[in-house]
Amino acid sequence: MALHEREMLAFRRRNSAACIGALRDHGVLTVSELASLTGLSRPTVESIVAEFETNGLVTHEQQTTTAAKGRPARRVAFNASAGYVAGLDLGLHRVTVLVSDLAGTIVATALHDITTDITGSELLALAAATLKRALAELDASRLTSVTVCISGIVDASGRVLQSNVLPEWNGLDLAASLSEQLGCQVSVENDVNMAALGELHAGAAQNADDVVFIMVGHRVSAAIILGGALHRGRNFAAGEVGDLESTGWGYQDVHETSVLGAFLGQSPEDVFAAAQVGDPDALELVTRFARRIIRGIAVVGLTVDPDLIVIGGGLSAGPVLLGALQAELALLVTRSTQPPLVSSALGRTGVALGGLVRALEVVSERLYGAKDIAVPRFSLPAIPVTEADAEAARPESARPDPTTFGARLATHAASANGSSSNANTGTATHPHS
Repeated sequence: MALHEREMLAFRRRNSAACIGALRDHGVLTVSELASLTGLSRPTVESIVAEFETNGLVTHEQQTTTAAKGRPARRVAFNASAGYVAGLDLGLHRVTVLVSDLAGTIVATALHDITTDITGSELLALAAATLKRALAELDASRLTSVTVCISGIVDASGRVLQSNVLPEWNGLDLAASLSEQLGCQVSVENDVNMAALGELHAGAAQNADDVVFIMVGHRVSAAIILGGALHRGRNFAAGEVGDLESTGWGYQDVHETSVLGAFLGQSPEDVFAAAQVGDPDALELVTRFARRIIRGIAVVGLTVDPDLIVIGGGLSAGPVLLGALQAELALLVTRSTQPPLVSSALGRTGVALGGLVRALEVVSERLYGAKDIAVPRFSLPAIPVTEADAEAARPESARPDPTTFGARLATHAASANGSSSNANTGTATHPHS
């Protein structure tokens, strides 16, 4: 393709992105209004709209009658349901699926708790089944892009370079395998990176440019956002400092000097539950745990010098750990300024939400012909997480929900934690069913 042709194509794509963004954000518009919002000429807008109508991305709305003479204004709207995207969090203890339309409205969720050991192949089969359940009341043929989030180092093609949690995946082209299985485009990403992306777009880091995200669970990991974009590193391992003994993060084995050794053989979840209600012994163990992991947090945080450090993960819920980490950081770092520590606003759903963000980024060029169209703001109706909750919530479904997106996701995650007591149980919900 000649240079002039490439320039014209890039120009056309920018114009297309501007039109889609305006329609997505403003709802139904006349062609004249769309031209005014984008600064494009009416003929250019007419041409772009016609192309999107052919592809099903724009619908022609019924014209309203008017007392004025002449032809009624042509009205068009973005067809958000022309496609769906999904974010899948494949954890060893839970599979979480979020499905949204192209406007960022989450239209279905599915959860599957895992309480037994599971192999990599079994986890992939479970992920496919959980996604199928989430799509049960949608047109699955419209699933356009899926992002699968896993623990491990993943390259740009979706090949697993290293997974300490599931070594059988090492070297596997997971994206290609899942694309064939699911019948659509699949991206594979590191789960901590996606949690950071979720916080940037819909959580505690929405107003930040530089962010360090720390995932605190049975393992501790970090992700880095620089200039509002995910920083992966040359070898796709930015923030992967847990193998360094000096960080105190440790992986795998539970022994006195490992990250979980701080709990002296007790269940971390039980310790944190007791600490939340003020048990002095449990609070001491939480302080011991915070003291063990704070050095690694400080190393990454002080190196990046971000706007804030977000603490997330399965053991981060509630103020106990955050307070302990803040106290330990103040003792460790003596300089007058240091990055503030804040809690995740998304809880256990943050990874899957970050996967949705990535899926919408991937689908932009394919559907709209543009990479640089902004990811839409996510909209989450009151989505229950069990069938019983769905039935109880049905009379309230038409009411607007004034709470913040992050608060609602946290509520859903907390509800899910309390509602799943059986081994290998799963739920799926559809807010519009």
